Amino acid sequence: MDINSFWSELEQRISKYDLLKHPFYTAWSRGELKKEDLCEYAVQYYPHVEAFPSYLEELEKRLPEGSTARQAIAENRQDELGSKSTSAISHSDMWLDFAYGMGANKDLVKNTDSIPEIKQLMSQFYDYAERGKTVEALAAFYAYESQVPRISDEKAAGLRDKYGADPKACRYFAVHSVADIEHANTWRKLISHEIENDANKMQQALNSAEKTAAALWKVLDGIMPLTSVQAQGAESHCVTH
Repeated sequence: MDINSFWSELEQRISKYDLLKHPFYTAWSRGELKKEDLCEYAVQYYPHVEAFPSYLEELEKRLPEGSTARQAIAENRQDELGSKSTSAISHSDMWLDFAYGMGANKDLVKNTDSIPEIKQLMSQFYDYAERGKTVEALAAFYAYESQVPRISDEKAAGLRDKYGADPKACRYFAVHSVADIEHANTWRKLISHEIENDANKMQQALNSAEKTAAALWKVLDGIMPLTSVQAQGAESHCVTH
């Protein structure tokens, strides 16, 4: 398999779990969710957003000092922590602004137990970052961040047009509709360099990307029963007025 065939195969594997086609996100885009649903989603997803710089750090510290990959990952991590924000606000704090805009509060964010799918997603990212092959970790980050820009565009538009969200509540998605284009391109370059036409590494990257894409899809499967999209599910933690 040459590098072009590899990338074609990797994109196909990710597209099997295209998050914009998930029923929860299609309901979001159509304005069919309630504010409580968006609150529940924001609260449940927050631990993963908060942990993302830690995933990056775990991989970063395993790489050789001065290497291109280590430097690129450090820059990504600093961006997540707010280095490119004029107000120095971290991306996880931007997410909290989204959560608060949907009716959450600090106690709710702090005290809500994560659903198993979120715990599994976080465990999977940590496993790749701490113990996985470098190319597996890079592919996991790519599978996530390569989908974020167009998803963020859809989410921001839905929040503004369907749910009347203010700019502060939309900021996370406005930022990531641009920032993760750069991040995804960085992962792509690092993966291509790491592979160097090694068939085993290609397979490792393909499997990691597909497994990560599937885990991200399953998170939405887990959130849906807590929302009005599936009214027979468990009671939501979020109550808005």
